[in-house]
Amino acid sequence: MNKNHSYNVPALPVIIEKYPNEGLPPIKFNTFNIGNLPKDSWQMLITQEEAKKWDSFFDNLACDSLPQNTAHHDIMYYPGMNSTAPYRNYGGPLTHFKIENYQPVPINQTLIISGTITEKYLKRDKAFTTFKLTTHTETGDLVQEHWRTFMLPAEQKDKDQFSEKISSQDQQNNDQSLGELESIQLLCSQERFKLIEGKGESTAHTDLEKAKQMGWKKTTAQACISIAQVNRLLTSHFGKKFLSHGFYDIKLIKPTFANETMNTSGTIVTSNPNATICNVKIETTENKLVTIGTGGIKIRD
Repeated sequence: MNKNHSYNVPALPVIIEKYPNEGLPPIKFNTFNIGNLPKDSWQMLITQEEAKKWDSFFDNLACDSLPQNTAHHDIMYYPGMNSTAPYRNYGGPLTHFKIENYQPVPINQTLIISGTITEKYLKRDKAFTTFKLTTHTETGDLVQEHWRTFMLPAEQKDKDQFSEKISSQDQQNNDQSLGELESIQLLCSQERFKLIEGKGESTAHTDLEKAKQMGWKKTTAQACISIAQVNRLLTSHFGKKFLSHGFYDIKLIKPTFANETMNTSGTIVTSNPNATICNVKIETTENKLVTIGTGGIKIRD
């Protein structure tokens, strides 16, 4: 990426919430092909006010671990969602999220983000699409890469073009514990859902009738709550090193409902000079397991 490239790049519509719905149909399995998204790249600048507002959605968890003038890496969640503009509404749930950190996310500095579709596949006859977001500084330094996989609506004619992906093990290995991370908790209140969605949004996160149409008895938590919880658990434990060498790879396996409390915890299973790896999980009321995966830090070549 070239220096001053941002002068030729449009501004991202919104950073910490969804941009207004343009009336287009939901994103489906056949909406995008593998390759770059319609806009090659966007420029964005995260203000101090936006960073503080985003952190308030999650009770400012782990904010004392951040250097001055930086933001939590999970603030890139909505830029990733909005990189599909003018398309916005996803037609299915987010099931898998992976992140690689390369340096702290700066506040009040121009960033350039680009999006691509890296993979489309079938699993148990359901269709999945993986979106990758890459963030650089204006001078070309890599800040973060993350991948989001959605289960999207598909017709059989669209499925016929793709192969069934071999199922991976969905449960964590029973590795020997080398230590426990101090867990964090967050109440998934309806008020929190409304704050995250923003004014004028009516979704299964904020509208009970829409949640019932999807088969739920209560409104459901946004995926970004699980993502932020894992991000902040690891930031709190590893500190500044996580901002430049951190990673996590999580699956969102069950919904979390309004008024349930998330408990996010981690167990260290690998520790050597090159990497510290943890099994991470989120459980809710009555020990319902909703998110599983791994995370930690690793030294890159």
